[in-house]
Amino acid sequence: MRNCCFVRRGARALMLLPLAAPALWVEAALPLTDLERSRAAVRLQPGSAEAHETLASALGEAGDLKGAIREFEEALRLKPEFPEACYNLGLTLIRRAKLAKSQGAPGYYPDLDRALSLLRRAQSMRADLPKIHNSLGWLYQEIGDFDAAVAAFQQAVRAEPRSAAAYNNLGSAFMMGRNFADAVRAYQKAVELDPYFVTAHLNLASAIQQRGDPQAALRERRQLAAAAPESAIARTLLGHAWLFNDAPEKAAAELRAALALKPNLAIAHFYLGQALRQMRETGAARQSFAAAIRLNPETADFHAQLATVLLEQNLVAEALSALRRAAALDAANASVQYLLGMALKKSGRSQEAQAHFEKAAALKKAKLEREQAGLLTMNAIADLRAGKPAEAAAKLRSAVRQSSDFPEAHYYLGIALAQSGDSEGAMQAFENAVARRPQSAEVHYNYGIALWQMGKAEQAVREFRLAVEFNPQDGLAQCALAKALLRRGDRAEGERLLEGARRRTACTGP
Repeated sequence: MRNCCFVRRGARALMLLPLAAPALWVEAALPLTDLERSRAAVRLQPGSAEAHETLASALGEAGDLKGAIREFEEALRLKPEFPEACYNLGLTLIRRAKLAKSQGAPGYYPDLDRALSLLRRAQSMRADLPKIHNSLGWLYQEIGDFDAAVAAFQQAVRAEPRSAAAYNNLGSAFMMGRNFADAVRAYQKAVELDPYFVTAHLNLASAIQQRGDPQAALRERRQLAAAAPESAIARTLLGHAWLFNDAPEKAAAELRAALALKPNLAIAHFYLGQALRQMRETGAARQSFAAAIRLNPETADFHAQLATVLLEQNLVAEALSALRRAAALDAANASVQYLLGMALKKSGRSQEAQAHFEKAAALKKAKLEREQAGLLTMNAIADLRAGKPAEAAAKLRSAVRQSSDFPEAHYYLGIALAQSGDSEGAMQAFENAVARRPQSAEVHYNYGIALWQMGKAEQAVREFRLAVEFNPQDGLAQCALAKALLRRGDRAEGERLLEGARRRTACTGP
């Protein structure tokens, strides 16, 4: 939204789904013996950026993140236009940020902030590398900028149109924006490209359910299966659609046909297990879930579903083992935590069970709060479009109360309060948004507008500068900065920026 005149298309509600993690290194994993050789190479060629970059990769692989960061920085000092070093330094900072978050230590957002600048810089040098776009997309999602995440993943898809992972990531970004129709299309493409991509299959199932209309899903899947009767993936998707329409017998028939065509299709075994469980064939269901796990042991849902059947058979010890594996794979899964509590309670360990029940409740509550905050924000955006800033502000305050870490709510609250004439409140809301999305040109621009309207010219110039720095192609921010500089007497820089903004047709008036 620019100068409180229009709202960016599409509101955002959070719904986290599995996302393929970016690869951490450009180079292949190096054994420790190569670490020693890398150190020797740097001693022989201290002015070689490539030698420092290789040493940095080896240090990172050995777990020395501080040393890796130091060597990547030295490589970039020696050779500023070095996209691989720039990219890998950004990913090392992400790795350190994740470690800090897991340990409750400070530094998470500052490292992500710096990583974003580095990945953007790498992208400007090597726009043809899909991994850069995928990593940027993940990072944008992490800081709450879902429009930018979709754009980054779309670039990844254009750069690598045969990549199932890129389509899966794009689908997840659409899901976070509650754009279920586009999410379904992206996930469908992912599973078409890689029928064995279990995460994409599970994400597709979630997107179809969120989109609603099970009959429409069934019609689509029947048409697909009719057009490709020898396609195991088409039959698997049709089997899932029958499950979605509460027809487990028909689902089982399609899934068995899929497995006759591709016996090692893990997702077909998984859905068949679900169908058999609904048919109360628990022994056969257990075998199907076990088969899915043998083919894809790193999927938490597979272990959780096996545990459910084991609990129904009163095999508590085996269920506990399966659930602990599921929790290790996906600690933030509320259903897994609840099932783990149930299994522990059945085994007589009530105190330990209560801890998992509480964790499940907290995870479920946090997810619900963020979803509610997203819905309130969407409704508030509709109010802003309708010229009702006061109504929008009320909804956005509720969204902030629901989920204080939801950056979109703070950002649009700043816009709504600015439109309502509450400059002080708008400034505070924008400060909260900046704290959560420090690299967003749009947030800095609108914060600058609020500051300028309050007569805080120097602070406004600072925000406009940041907006231009984070998005040099943003003509409106450039125009605002130019006019602010001209009004305070900085004619040379102001006129230069004004000329550039007018070339982009983003600046009118004196």
